[in-house]
Amino acid sequence: MIIHLNGWPGVGKQTIGRILAQNLNARFIHNHLLHDVAIVCCGLNDPERWSVYDTVRRTAYDALAKRPPDETFVMTNALCKGAPRESDAWRQVVDLAMRRNAALVPVVLAVESKELFRRLQSAERVGRKMTDPVLLEAFLETDELQRPAVAERLDVDVTGLSAKDAALQIEKHIAAVRPELAPASEMHLELL
Repeated sequence: MIIHLNGWPGVGKQTIGRILAQNLNARFIHNHLLHDVAIVCCGLNDPERWSVYDTVRRTAYDALAKRPPDETFVMTNALCKGAPRESDAWRQVVDLAMRRNAALVPVVLAVESKELFRRLQSAERVGRKMTDPVLLEAFLETDELQRPAVAERLDVDVTGLSAKDAALQIEKHIAAVRPELAPASEMHLELL
């Protein structure tokens, strides 16, 4: 199966995802693994970055599609409804799950805005992660996160949860829905 964590920058996707992947003995593919290659090669503001990212993602997903069928993946991203590039990114995740004939469980992570801005600017956010509250506020005002309209989707408010507790809540959800899960399909592309 693929468990996909979607949430705004600073919500805790990478921290929660790492714990979840470790607990499930899953392969962890967080969005920075793919984005950082393109950013290092081209720079953050070079338009060529997106072409490099698309190539890196395609190559990575081709390799992931060939992994043994019993492997579980935990993936992360910050995917909005109004951005064509992010709609395409979700389509790529759905296509990967369909190529693997694997179940796909979308998890949308939310946090109260005051806490989100605090986390966004915390010292723990290292590397090429977003730390600009003005940029994040612009995203929050103009768009919303993708929420696939499938029964197995889980929405988790992580405002008062530790990363460990959030991962545990996702694990419990996976255990509860696992008996009814079917392989991913085009239905995963329908958004609320």
